[in-house]
Amino acid sequence: MKQILLIVMLAVLMLAAGPAFAGDQNGIAIVKKTKGRVTVKRHDQVLPVQTHDNLQAGDILITGLQSQVGIIFADGSVLFLEENSFLRIKEFVFKPLEDNFKFKLYMKKGTALFESGKIGKLAPKSFEFEIPKGTIGIRGTKFLVEVK
Repeated sequence: MKQILLIVMLAVLMLAAGPAFAGDQNGIAIVKKTKGRVTVKRHDQVLPVQTHDNLQAGDILITGLQSQVGIIFADGSVLFLEENSFLRIKEFVFKPLEDNFKFKLYMKKGTALFESGKIGKLAPKSFEFEIPKGTIGIRGTKFLVEVK
């Protein structure tokens, strides 16, 4: 049942992906949905996360109990984090005109549903999803991962 709910949430986020970055040149991702207590650790600050907030490379997303966040990256990748998750956006570069791509995430704990966007299609070897005991290589796909 939890997997079905996550898949539905991913579908909703994908439908909203189109205009995610209209007029925004600074962020690498935009928050499309939040529920409960979601924070971002940026440098030495911990800030509350709200819908329409921009995210940056280096940000650490933390979801509390009964909390969720849905994010759309500039390349169209979609990430949905469930409660009690800890995920760091280590690197994100999406410059198709320069043929420059890099996407690296590290998930310390929690549950994530992910669907890759343009980077996964144009430069699949440039994407890494790290977990404490390994790395998931993404080649233009969807996946659900749970780290305890």
